[in-house]
Amino acid sequence: MTAGDPKRFDLSRGGTRLHPVHQQRVRRDGSADDPPPLDLKDIPPDLLPDAVAGWQRLLESEYESVVVAGWMTSALARMGAPLDVLGAFGRVVEDEVRHVDVAADVLNAMGVAPTLPRDVIPPVLAWKDDAQSDEQVVAGLVSFFCVGELLSAFEFRHALTLVRLPIAQWALSEIHRDEAFHGAFGFETARLFVPDFTGAQKDRLRARMTADLVRFERRIGGPLPGEPRELTGKERDMAGLGLPPPPVMLAVFYNALETQLLPRMAELGVELDLKVGKPG
Repeated sequence: MTAGDPKRFDLSRGGTRLHPVHQQRVRRDGSADDPPPLDLKDIPPDLLPDAVAGWQRLLESEYESVVVAGWMTSALARMGAPLDVLGAFGRVVEDEVRHVDVAADVLNAMGVAPTLPRDVIPPVLAWKDDAQSDEQVVAGLVSFFCVGELLSAFEFRHALTLVRLPIAQWALSEIHRDEAFHGAFGFETARLFVPDFTGAQKDRLRARMTADLVRFERRIGGPLPGEPRELTGKERDMAGLGLPPPPVMLAVFYNALETQLLPRMAELGVELDLKVGKPG
């Protein structure tokens, strides 16, 4: 645990004989660039606390993804998913571990030791080996990969067009390099199960996806309060540090939702009639 908060623990990235193996995977067997140096003078002092908080939130989100992707890989194995699916999902677990490491590099460069909450996400329910459990796994797959990972990839891609701080640009590039494939993995796997859902199962999936999208929208600062506005100077500066403000993130979200997620779900036989918080 951390010295000041028993509900959090320090992120450890070394201290075992497995560290060289971990570093080999994080650095993509030598093909990844090392993080560029950071001069803290490049971050205005009044923005540093917000920058640290933003990158800490990203680290926690990526750590949650480690937990969810690991659980999903195990669950799909229990369901007898093809081995190529399990191999792809095993790669996702590795990718998410890499993303935590990358975010930790940014925080370390900012002079902060990253920490994590002890209860990252609620424990998953015990496996019951029944049809309801299978349905919950597939719904979780759609929620995490077809919704979360797909939309996140578009968010990271756009953030890369705005970032100016070299270490933040490096980190976002490393994360997006992986995230761009995760949504595709999810849809390819969902094709094995979702088209065979009954009408009632598809209705439950629609309800879950609607709730997930509302949560995603709120997590990035939505819904939009009104008509589009000009960004403030601080918001532009934070985008330059790799942390775009809510109006930017939400615009990407609404566009990806309409042009990517809804058509792809329709291909699986799940039509969604959604009205999130977009003005008008």
